Amino acid sequence: MADKRSVLIFTAGFGEGHNAAARNLAAALREGGEVEVEVVDLFEDAAPWTGGFYKWLYRQVINHQPGLWRWFYERARTADFASLWWDRWVGLGPALERRLAAHRPQLAMLTYPIYPYFLARLGAPELRPAAVWMAVTDSITIHPVWLRGKVDRLYVTDEFSRAVAEAGLAEAVPVEVSGFPVATAFAGFPARAAEAVPGCLRVLYFATTASGHVRRTLRGLCESLPEGARLTVVMGRHVGRLGPVVAEWQEAFPGVPVVAIGWTDRVPELLMEHDVVISKAGGATVHECLAAGVPVMVNYIIPGQEEGNVELLERLGCGVRSLVPEETGAMLRELVDTGSLAAMRRAMAGQRRPEGAWRIARDIRQALEG
Repeated sequence: MADKRSVLIFTAGFGEGHNAAARNLAAALREGGEVEVEVVDLFEDAAPWTGGFYKWLYRQVINHQPGLWRWFYERARTADFASLWWDRWVGLGPALERRLAAHRPQLAMLTYPIYPYFLARLGAPELRPAAVWMAVTDSITIHPVWLRGKVDRLYVTDEFSRAVAEAGLAEAVPVEVSGFPVATAFAGFPARAAEAVPGCLRVLYFATTASGHVRRTLRGLCESLPEGARLTVVMGRHVGRLGPVVAEWQEAFPGVPVVAIGWTDRVPELLMEHDVVISKAGGATVHECLAAGVPVMVNYIIPGQEEGNVELLERLGCGVRSLVPEETGAMLRELVDTGSLAAMRRAMAGQRRPEGAWRIARDIRQALEG
């Protein structure tokens, strides 16, 4: 019999957005107590080596062959997502059944879009949780894979995405606008002032793309940063690959204040401490910036799923594209000089949505108690 206070959150490490949403939802549920929650990556459960290879291949393609990824992404729009023929090499179906049998959750929360198709083909249908909900981690350009499987409720990041989701659903279900499930810390931060405090411009650059792209971006920044600006470069888990690249530009431009950071759990604080962010258009990062109220310069877009994230920023007046790395610094200087950066900051002040994880966690609690 299902435990009414048990929730399984299913994710997969193809892009950080899925995992970030899952972790943040779990944290929001745990902070309230009384709910047993576990985050599961079925690729790691079923086939760590094969799943790891698929994730590595995904990263190689999106970073080095974006045209190939666009072709695959568009071709997959008409795919038969329910066929699951490829699972013979992974075994997600049996891994899912083992997890459900061991935990018997009352509710399954999904942050990765293929799992509804496996839930529809359970060998033991009674293992299906009483409720299956999904949080879509992309905005506006929502791939059909998110919309054709059977779930009981869908959460999206914004009103534009709700319209897209409702139009594309194979079967009508409630679609709720929650915002992206960002870290719960964002909800505790004070609102950012709409007008910047006079002083030096604090620039935060998330360097996660290919080394050549990062090198060209740093060149543009170091050559053209507005006078007195300070640059913080966050490399995350890419220090081994990108550390020498950043050090090269620190040495070449000793007059530019550059602070290099590797992996850090202070991303919410860093966002609140800076005036503008330069980043790829990942769902988690874009929505963390929206939660922090900090304007965004998007300098890399994965074709398909990330295009909607930058489109959302543009529609809200909270961000711009800078897709020629060497021109990033010059474009930033122009945004400052023309007042466009200040306008984006003011727009951001009215678009903060820092409570996505709390909102969904609240709904989960109400469902478990019902």
